[in-house]
Amino acid sequence: MSWVTPALGMGTIAALLFWQGRRWRVPGTLVINVAATAAVWVFGIDTPTLASRYGELPRGFPVPDLRVIDPGLFLDLLPSAITVAILAGVESLLSAMVADGMARDGSHHDPDKELRGQGLANIVSPILGGIPATAAIARTGASLRNGATSRMAAVVHSAVVLTATLALGGLAGRLPLAVLAAILIVTAYNIANVPEIAKLIRAAPREDLLVLFITMSITLLFDLTYAIALGVLVSVFLLLRRLIQVPSTSEPVPNARGHIQGVSVELSDLMRSRPDIAFFNVWGVLSFYSTARFEHELGRDRRPLILRMKDVAYIDTSGLLTLEAIIEQHQRAGLLIMLTAMRPEVRQELEQFGILEAIGPENVFEHTADAIASVPPPDTAPRPAPPPVTIR
Repeated sequence: MSWVTPALGMGTIAALLFWQGRRWRVPGTLVINVAATAAVWVFGIDTPTLASRYGELPRGFPVPDLRVIDPGLFLDLLPSAITVAILAGVESLLSAMVADGMARDGSHHDPDKELRGQGLANIVSPILGGIPATAAIARTGASLRNGATSRMAAVVHSAVVLTATLALGGLAGRLPLAVLAAILIVTAYNIANVPEIAKLIRAAPREDLLVLFITMSITLLFDLTYAIALGVLVSVFLLLRRLIQVPSTSEPVPNARGHIQGVSVELSDLMRSRPDIAFFNVWGVLSFYSTARFEHELGRDRRPLILRMKDVAYIDTSGLLTLEAIIEQHQRAGLLIMLTAMRPEVRQELEQFGILEAIGPENVFEHTADAIASVPPPDTAPRPAPPPVTIR
């Protein structure tokens, strides 16, 4: 009866959706599993089951075997082990993040505990004949959708699976595959949060949609592990592309009220009163992806230059080399350049790299106002003395 299996699956989906609309304490998946298995068994319905498709489930506890520890294979397996460990960690943390979004009490996972627990499990698993394991959002999602509120849900789940395998292996083998597939379909639909995906398609940036559809497509066509790896690589590439487009410096411009944002009113008035000085704010991360734009923004201004470094959180080697080159160019051209308002950690990096020594301690200031005061106005700048006049 070829129609029995699809009908069983569709009936299970309908029953699960009906059950979700009720506030019943008993999980619908448990009731439907038991009822469907009993119906298939009692009425002799011809439909694939776990046992008919994959054979009888094991009835005994696995025996520990330390022969899997082979020092001779250590170096050969090390690259693969590192790859599996990284991907497994990423998959587990992503599953935990999805679970955080599904949790109704607003709780959040501890990444360190997640990875430590996974590491311990994967140390013991091969000794018992197992394979590397990760967190699975399908089972976590099923627990949350059925009212799980604590970590005991995972413990109970493990105990139930172990009991079903050891004590009820014969009965568990009679579970219809159509029912299990229907449960996974409903769980996947709930996890996917289709309304949220529709909202993303309408409003999210195109680059983020590209990552979404690439990850979904690779998951469906190949494997979740490959999907995560490729999704992360594409995300990193797009992030670098965005960072390159973000300016790392800009010349402060007064707003409609004539005030320069990000500085005090007094400093704003002082900066506006000195058009003979070029001011530039530097912020964020001065790194390899922003150095070209940083150098371009400074241009070829012939005025004394003050670089306000208050908002620089980090500067790498590329940023240090670029800043050093800019200082050397200004000094060779006989132009004045000063650094102000540096964070202690950034100041330490500049000092270790020799930039503070190259620019000179007289051109390094804690406050921008002090740097402005050190530059004499154009009308008061010292002028060369006229040549002596000989009276005949």
